[in-house]
Amino acid sequence: MNVGVMEAFLNFLESLGGKTLEVTEKPMRRIPQGRSIQERLKALKELQKETAESKETEREREMEELLEWRRKEIASSFGDRLAEAFLSHFKGPVQSLTHSIKGLDYDLYRASIRMGKEKYVALMIVTSLMAGIFAFSFGLLLEMDIFTTTMIGLLGAIGGFLYMRNYPKIVWKRRVAEVEKALPYILRHIASLLSAGVGISEALVSVAKADYGVASEEFDFIVRDMRAGTSFEDALEKFGEKMGSENINRVVKQILRAVKFGGNLADVLYKMAEDFAFEYRMKLVEYVQKVNGIAFVYMFMTIVMPTLFIVAVLAGSAFSASGGGGAAIAPSALAVILLFAFPFLSLIIVIMIKRGEPR
Repeated sequence: MNVGVMEAFLNFLESLGGKTLEVTEKPMRRIPQGRSIQERLKALKELQKETAESKETEREREMEELLEWRRKEIASSFGDRLAEAFLSHFKGPVQSLTHSIKGLDYDLYRASIRMGKEKYVALMIVTSLMAGIFAFSFGLLLEMDIFTTTMIGLLGAIGGFLYMRNYPKIVWKRRVAEVEKALPYILRHIASLLSAGVGISEALVSVAKADYGVASEEFDFIVRDMRAGTSFEDALEKFGEKMGSENINRVVKQILRAVKFGGNLADVLYKMAEDFAFEYRMKLVEYVQKVNGIAFVYMFMTIVMPTLFIVAVLAGSAFSASGGGGAAIAPSALAVILLFAFPFLSLIIVIMIKRGEPR
């Protein structure tokens, strides 16, 4: 009697264990109910192997997700991550400041800066704070009094904020200049395709896929607008409004006029390409003449002025020492001026030369 009860109880436990594995585990082959112990052990080993392989696959999937997240994090710039961190902690003040800045979203659109308005405002604030700290540290290196140092730091913060506010406009102007610079080559590209019998829309797609830098990016935006349902005329007009350039608007009007009224658009584009190339050559001649004059100023600022400054400081120190006074200027301040001030002036001249380059 006891043996029968015990056997029934063991059968119940075995059945319960099988049901538990069937419900809780992933679909796997169950241990057969055969009487052979070898078959049961073999099936158990296979079950353990399948479980280990399943765990390994899950671990690999988690590692791939982690690596993908790290790749996206590395792809984003340091400024983007810094702005996101600042926005997450000070979202309320950033939103209030964002509402008070008018026209920023349009400036970001024209500059093709793919960043939200609030995120960019957060980046503006962070840049302003960093510029203020740098300016304050510069004042401390010059051993100025605390009031002057604080004012320099405040001016640095204001300057950093104003620079970031105008940065989209700077980027927009730079992009327009790049498009204008590539315009003669683009017009010849389109004209050659039109002469070969290719349609104007296909020619724009070819320019978008070509290697014209910023110009190819802007033409790719035109192609995307057309694929999104915008008409050819509206997409071109939108491109002209975004660029805001007289030369680009001329090209847009010529293309739209030829499409609307007919005509040999290829010959018109060839002629416009020659005109733009001639204008660029004339600007290049004027630029070379200006650089010759600026080169003398650059040499004076980088070589003559530092030498005269050092001689004047040494003479003043010698005169002060003979009179019982101290040095005319502190050694740390002299080092800061020589290491930062004069190189900064030289950098300004280089930027002026670069900005005067014909586009």
